[in-house]
Amino acid sequence: MTEPAAKLPVLITFPPSLDSELSRFLLGHYGVEHEEHPHTLYFCFAATLWHGFTFIFPLLYGPSFKFEGPRPMANYFDARCPRELRLFPQGENEKRQFEADWTQFNEALAFATAKFAYYHLLPHREIMIVPLSERTPALEQRAVKSAYPLFAGLLRLLLRLNAKNAQDNLDQARKILDTVDSRLSAGQKYLVGDQLSLSDVAFAVAAAPLVLPEAYGGPIPPYEHMPTPIQSAIDETRARPAGAFALRIYQEERRRIGGRLAA
Repeated sequence: MTEPAAKLPVLITFPPSLDSELSRFLLGHYGVEHEEHPHTLYFCFAATLWHGFTFIFPLLYGPSFKFEGPRPMANYFDARCPRELRLFPQGENEKRQFEADWTQFNEALAFATAKFAYYHLLPHREIMIVPLSERTPALEQRAVKSAYPLFAGLLRLLLRLNAKNAQDNLDQARKILDTVDSRLSAGQKYLVGDQLSLSDVAFAVAAAPLVLPEAYGGPIPPYEHMPTPIQSAIDETRARPAGAFALRIYQEERRRIGGRLAA
């Protein structure tokens, strides 16, 4: 009598979110087989509360673990993966740089790019229906179509979106990109050490709304559908070393582990 197949871990995501994309990137890099269960807003919170007693997404849960957000996932799997796949640097100076990068990229830059993009995208219902609902259950897709103002309104409330904040966030993103430009000026291939690290991955994901990498794993409007302010920011970012670096990380690493073309 054969044993029943073990259930794969489940990743609950809000598909377009940067943390959800970072989690996909990390799980792919570490070779962690899993099932992704995408949900729209509101429904996503219900799913994470039901399965993890938390409102935080992405949530990865399995028979022996439960992780809220991408950093706990990285902490757990990096310690258990082959040496050549490790994303955490080992030297003391490199560790300090990496921790500073995590705060600057996963927190400051990711929030800045997301807020800037959502401010300009949410007024365009016809553009945003798909990114907010693609791959979610049919009921949730119908909910977004019929009650789009409720979903857009929640994002505006949670992200505190307004014109001033959008410009301030773009300015903040530019300052961080300036620092990455400077770090890359010596011609090194990676931001920390001589191999891929979580600094590189976190930066590439956080910069994604300003470079639109083809292998981005979540639904995101194509360049030609973007409002003019976002197109201008993308053109500007792609033309600088930091933007080219983010695109290269996606081209070389995300595609290697199965990134899909943007919606």
